[in-house]
Amino acid sequence: MDLRKANTTYYFETGTHTLEAATYAQIYPGEGSTFIGAPGAVLDGKGVNRYAFSQGATGVTIQYLTVTGFVAPRDEGVVNHDSADNWVVEHNTFRGNSGAALMAGAANQIRGNCFKDNGQYGLNAYKAGNTITDLVVADNEFTGNNTDDWEHQEPGCGCTGGMKFWAVNGADVTGNWVHGNHGPGVWADTNNNDFLIEDNLIEDNESLGIFYEISYNAVIRNNTIRGNAWKSGAERAAKGDPFPEAAIYLSEADGEPRVAARTSKIEITGNLFENNWGGITGWANADRFCNSPASTTGDCTLIVGPTNTSKCSAPAIASNPLYTDCRWWTKNVDVHHNTFTFDPSAVDGGCSTQYCGHMALLSNYGTYPDWSPYKGDVIQKAIVHDSNNSWHDNTYTGPWQFRVGDMDTSITPAQWVGPQYGQDAGSTFDGGTPKPPAIAEHDFESGSTSPYTPWWGSSVARQTGDAHGGTGSLQMTSTQSGSAVALDNYPGYSGVIAGTSYQVSLWYRQAVATMPAVTWNVRWRDESGTVLRTDAISLAPKTAWTEAAGTFTAPAGTTRVDWTFVWTASGAGPAFQIDDVAVRA
Repeated sequence: MDLRKANTTYYFETGTHTLEAATYAQIYPGEGSTFIGAPGAVLDGKGVNRYAFSQGATGVTIQYLTVTGFVAPRDEGVVNHDSADNWVVEHNTFRGNSGAALMAGAANQIRGNCFKDNGQYGLNAYKAGNTITDLVVADNEFTGNNTDDWEHQEPGCGCTGGMKFWAVNGADVTGNWVHGNHGPGVWADTNNNDFLIEDNLIEDNESLGIFYEISYNAVIRNNTIRGNAWKSGAERAAKGDPFPEAAIYLSEADGEPRVAARTSKIEITGNLFENNWGGITGWANADRFCNSPASTTGDCTLIVGPTNTSKCSAPAIASNPLYTDCRWWTKNVDVHHNTFTFDPSAVDGGCSTQYCGHMALLSNYGTYPDWSPYKGDVIQKAIVHDSNNSWHDNTYTGPWQFRVGDMDTSITPAQWVGPQYGQDAGSTFDGGTPKPPAIAEHDFESGSTSPYTPWWGSSVARQTGDAHGGTGSLQMTSTQSGSAVALDNYPGYSGVIAGTSYQVSLWYRQAVATMPAVTWNVRWRDESGTVLRTDAISLAPKTAWTEAAGTFTAPAGTTRVDWTFVWTASGAGPAFQIDDVAVRA
């Protein structure tokens, strides 16, 4: 139907309207034309027509119309089939169509619509040439989309969800209710940039709530994200796949100051996460980079140029600038002031914490192609330690676990905040702050005296009862005037990080006769066992349990720590006890 007269308004009366019963029958709107539906006005494709509104007219407005029954092929759209620019699409209902109900072009305003039970997407923001900018998607409802279950029809197609964005530069996705979609809720895939995802309610989607993939610079704030990824998480668990299915999945998502945007980070803040399968997963595929066969889209990074794939080839890619510029790294991620609540019994009727309730920052071990400069654990180390990815000032409730570096490393909150990873400064877990894990901690509750052993002129024995804490302590007794006790675990305890501040502490008291003055020597060693520095703490004679402590920064090269006790007695017999020994960051 050719309605290409410019700047003309068309009204659809109450009732059902159809086009010619032909596959390619469709409406060709004119520049600046307006289509308004009366209450109850329906445009029905009857399962025959592929497209409702097509061609490239700009400035078209569509309002108050129900569009249903159109059968666009996969990856094509029913309304604005050709992704024309400057469309205003408001207060419509798009339901029961195949393909995408709506395509988007530059400066489209998509407001107050209902996208329900469409075969592939509610909205597909894609345009050949990647020219979509200044897109607004506000105050809409997206529900039940992907009824054709494309991800199971075509595994790995990446072609499902409530809404999908491709190479969009500037989008505000605000105030939407995105729920019950058969796939991800909000998915930005491939060289998107400058997204604001704010004030949305994203709930009960079968897969990820928000998926930001090989894209740049986004602010994700003040959303409520709950009950997502139950189905996709359970499917992974049923296969024994431990990959942390998430409420927000960042896959090679970069905060990148060289790409102009309102922010130079991936900032996730002020959101409420409630009983999703998982939390936030930051992932970088070591094998996925520009010109790698693992990068299936065929696009290059925005830094190199999306069509300049051939530049990222051996040998040049092994050196900067291409070493840095040829891949999406997952960097400059800032996760702060969010609330994460998780009750495994509330997730899908109960989920195994082997698979659910995980926060993650990880990569795979790089293996291909042969000329890749990112093989081995290069990217695993980069994403955890060298990419300015930070969690801080969040609130956690529930049995959260953290996966870091690789799929096999699952750690506790205490380890996550400890010196090895240094995450979630200022955050609380179940109302408190987890104590960093101890490098070593001895409470002498078991019957063994290990790792303490007489060095010279002494004996060691475990004592029961009247300990500082619990039921056991360790007694050190002089067998001659010069005495010492050491550890038998040379070259000491591992896990020390050079440059990190450690508190060493113990409790002690006099046990037999007059306790001599004792020196507690804490020795910082390198991996070969060489002592790099010794810090001495004095234990003055005390008859009551007394704490001795010191705070020291491990010197450069330190990887291990051990200690000795040295004293001079008047002869054999004097003894003292120690308890609750700890070295922790």
